[in-house]
Amino acid sequence: MPTLQSSIEAALFARVAALVLSPALPIAWPNVPFTKPTTGFLRVNHTPNTARRLFITGTGPHQRMGLLQIDAFQKLNAGASAATEIAGLIAAWFPCDLALFQDGIPIRVTKAPDVAGALSDDTHWLVPVTVSYEAFA
Repeated sequence: MPTLQSSIEAALFARVAALVLSPALPIAWPNVPFTKPTTGFLRVNHTPNTARRLFITGTGPHQRMGLLQIDAFQKLNAGASAATEIAGLIAAWFPCDLALFQDGIPIRVTKAPDVAGALSDDTHWLVPVTVSYEAFA
């Protein structure tokens, strides 16, 4: 049986994988080989936070919070709107109170995703989207 941590991550990643964009964009997953295309793509990163003990008994569920970050990349010098539009679509795909389930573990998006200001790297323009979640397990 998968661990609690891998089940949470699997639920979040499955939701990202189910996102339909037109045109479709390749996804750079953590620790998976990826060649950056010259066009647009998404990059995914999962950052679990510390668990919070809410009950006296040691066997009671803990509140497990974390962040899923999805960066929307578009070709550099092609205008800011395309990456911002994709970031908005990603944010809409993870609405507040969205319930995800994996291996019997409920995961919930705790608030509207944060769409950050755009950044530039050597080859792309990117807009980060941060999804806050919690699980009680």
